[in-house]
Amino acid sequence: MERFIAFDVETPNARNHRMSSIGICVVEGGAIVKSYSSLVNPETHFDPFNIYLTGITPEMVRTAPRFPELWSEIGPMMQSGILIAHNAAFDMKVLSQCLMAYE
Repeated sequence: MERFIAFDVETPNARNHRMSSIGICVVEGGAIVKSYSSLVNPETHFDPFNIYLTGITPEMVRTAPRFPELWSEIGPMMQSGILIAHNAAFDMKVLSQCLMAYE
């Protein structure tokens, strides 16, 4: 069976151009072989709606890694198989926006 990477992101505001958290599961042969989750400092403002929806506040991410620091850790994992997500259009857009913004 193929290896795939399931992931989910949360965002701090309606622009959906940065993430405030990410969760990742690597699946091989139908079994989770690795999981990872982290808050992310989005370096932008939080909308009250997103705080209500996700429960993530600016205070919670203040000392969390920024996306470039996080990518150095999760990039190899994310690039090791097919990416899937429950709301793939949303999650892939946020990931793409972060990758483009931070080059």
